[in-house]
Amino acid sequence: MAQFDGVVIGAGHNGLVCAAYLARAGLKVAVLDCEPEIGGGSSTKEFLLPGYQSNMHANFFIGLDDFPIVKDLELDKHGFKWLTPDVQHATLFRDGTAILLHRDAEKSAASISKFSQKDAESYAYLHRRFAVELAPLMRSFLFHPPLPPEEIASRMDSDAGREILSFAKTSIFEAIESHFEHPKMRALFFLFSHAITVENAPGTGIFLPSLFSTHTTLGLPVGGAIQLPLALERIVIQNGGVVLRSSHVREVIRENGRATGVLLEGGEKIMATQFVASSLNAPASIKLAGEDAFPDEVNQKVRNWDWGFHSLSTLHLALAEPPRYTAENFDPDVGRAYNIIFGADSGEEMAANTEERRNGLIPSQPMGNGSCNSQHDPSYAPDGGHVAFWWPGAPYELKDGGPRKWDEIKEEYTERLVDAWRGYAPNLTPDNVRAAKLYTPLDVERGNKNMVRGGVRMGAYIPEQLGINRPHPLLSGMRTPLESFYLCSSSCQGGGLNGAPGYNAAGVIAEELGVEKWWEPLPAPATPAV
Repeated sequence: MAQFDGVVIGAGHNGLVCAAYLARAGLKVAVLDCEPEIGGGSSTKEFLLPGYQSNMHANFFIGLDDFPIVKDLELDKHGFKWLTPDVQHATLFRDGTAILLHRDAEKSAASISKFSQKDAESYAYLHRRFAVELAPLMRSFLFHPPLPPEEIASRMDSDAGREILSFAKTSIFEAIESHFEHPKMRALFFLFSHAITVENAPGTGIFLPSLFSTHTTLGLPVGGAIQLPLALERIVIQNGGVVLRSSHVREVIRENGRATGVLLEGGEKIMATQFVASSLNAPASIKLAGEDAFPDEVNQKVRNWDWGFHSLSTLHLALAEPPRYTAENFDPDVGRAYNIIFGADSGEEMAANTEERRNGLIPSQPMGNGSCNSQHDPSYAPDGGHVAFWWPGAPYELKDGGPRKWDEIKEEYTERLVDAWRGYAPNLTPDNVRAAKLYTPLDVERGNKNMVRGGVRMGAYIPEQLGINRPHPLLSGMRTPLESFYLCSSSCQGGGLNGAPGYNAAGVIAEELGVEKWWEPLPAPATPAV
């Protein structure tokens, strides 16, 4: 029986962030993962051919230049590097045109003005307001546990605060339509909402200012997404902790009303004198700890947890040369863009795609985003080769055959998706495509038990599962009714590679244990006078 100060269940990036902060604070921490490899959604494999590195889930890392985990943990000194391409996004349309968003907002506005001067001005305002003036406020909300509505209202009692809160009165589509008039500009942001899996429901309009605060901060992890968890693991180990693979937690051990360790499938106990934290999804975390430790309202909420209909399917390609897009004739910078978005020219097409996926149908018009990572970081592919991917949304549960049907239609659907991609990049011919493989929503679930139904966000982004409702008001502060048991997963504050749930849980645990924080926490949310 091993004994530590704390045990973290799950070695995805959030669990490792939590462990790294607390290990550097002097606590002896064990991180346990049931898989033979760590990383969770931050994973990289030679999925196609030897030497071709594919990021299996997360690819576009947000805010690496100024989010706290990078600076605090000095990740660059532990082997984690990244690139932030100047041309961040290119949205392509069937007529060969494109809208590009650069790190330079003036260049973005110039691209938009080819379609609508009014939209260019609206974009410039939203970028200045939320990516510059109010970006520190947006970060402070992300890197603090969710606040109850009344406290948010008091902290947002200013013109800036009221402007942000006004978005919460609308759906994400309504927010987009109220700020942009051109169908192509609307399609761009509709596809953004598709990429981050936001439901078009009342209250989700708040995602638009949040999106603007980080939308030109996308970074590519050098050498693959797996480099982030590997760097975090080094920090844990260098500070006296351990990271154990193939260690399946069966249950959380409880003694006298508090969490005191974990029991593994093989019968081994690993004890924790001060805390146990789970980076698994909320339903799995509650099950491990025991439903009898939680009120009925919590159990009812997680039993009915909405995983959303936004499952992840990924078409991976090994290529002789990168995709060459027809839209490069319209704007040569398309060829330098990091995030390539295509498949929809209007909101109506986006809505039709959504309805099909809700009904378990393969979309008649696939749409999504992707990248050719090797164009920006040659280490992703061997000399003379390239690797690319595309994320067209798809249902987990197929109407005709359920999720198992994916195994039957995988090859046929792969060919269809390559054809759809070729409509935008004509050079994706058989002599260029060395290998094409589809990673289906069923494959996602098989490869990562935490991603139930292929849901990479650990729960739908709907009002009932946002803010303090994610996962439940009694669990939203990273604490739980079970003493010494904490949550640090994307079921708390949402998915994406930002480390916020792990960061916030580490802060809460340090405060409750009276452990001195070696890092300087971000200031509490408060609206500036701008």
